[in-house]
Amino acid sequence: MPEFIIEAVNVEYSYPDDTKALLNVSLQVEKGEKLAILGSNGAGKSTLFMQFNGIFHPNSGCIKYQGEAISYKNKDLIALRKKVGIVFQDPDSQLFSASVWQDISFGPLNLGLSEEEVTARVKKALLDTETTDLQDKPTHLLSYGQKKRVSIAGVLAMEPEVIIFDEPTAGLDPRHAKEFMQLLEKLSKEGKTIIISTHDVDLAYSWSDRLAIMYSGEIIAHGDPGELFLQPHLIERADLALPWLIEMHSEFVKKGWVPLSTPLPKTKEDLVRNVPTKSDQQSAK
Repeated sequence: MPEFIIEAVNVEYSYPDDTKALLNVSLQVEKGEKLAILGSNGAGKSTLFMQFNGIFHPNSGCIKYQGEAISYKNKDLIALRKKVGIVFQDPDSQLFSASVWQDISFGPLNLGLSEEEVTARVKKALLDTETTDLQDKPTHLLSYGQKKRVSIAGVLAMEPEVIIFDEPTAGLDPRHAKEFMQLLEKLSKEGKTIIISTHDVDLAYSWSDRLAIMYSGEIIAHGDPGELFLQPHLIERADLALPWLIEMHSEFVKKGWVPLSTPLPKTKEDLVRNVPTKSDQQSAK
């Protein structure tokens, strides 16, 4: 039986102006999985994340952590946020200390850890996010991409069990975006549960173990990424495009370069490997 670490159960939520943001949302997140929540801007992804962390309280339904409905008492929310960390899309909403070191160390210090443990956690977070050279810089002088990496470091230093990233690669240059995805793989191998929101279909398809698609405040589908992207009506309804790997695979099948039974590629290397070489073709004759 799968072990669910976070669950949304029939969650409804409206903003103070009565805008409905979440409509009967139910979703189970397995411990240790890599889950991508895919949807266009305004689909409700960020709102759902703030339910997971207890920032927003559902109008109805509930959020469960390790099988228990979360409590909104202050001490219980503090305990929850030690275990469920969120990296917001806008880093300015997370950075508030004078220097990078102070900002990253703020969370661990408030856990009551020893000075040695705090230092060790901050140094590791700096290394993981390649921000060691920024540790003494004032946060307000950082570029957007630097702020993004520092905000990630601040959450990593807390060592939560679940890490939620809202549009994690937005604002990062290609090199740092690639390195960030490598960091996610490392965290996943360490046993962390990773949830990301994105409207990048290529990222969602290639990275995730499981995919949830949101549209207008609802989860309209969830399951294996490849199976979901092979449903044209679903892609059209959610205003999404096909990942380029699936598009290319479909073209190769149409041209007869690969059999229809060939598994969908998850990487560029998979796609190239699926195409028979000349020697393969000659051996088949």
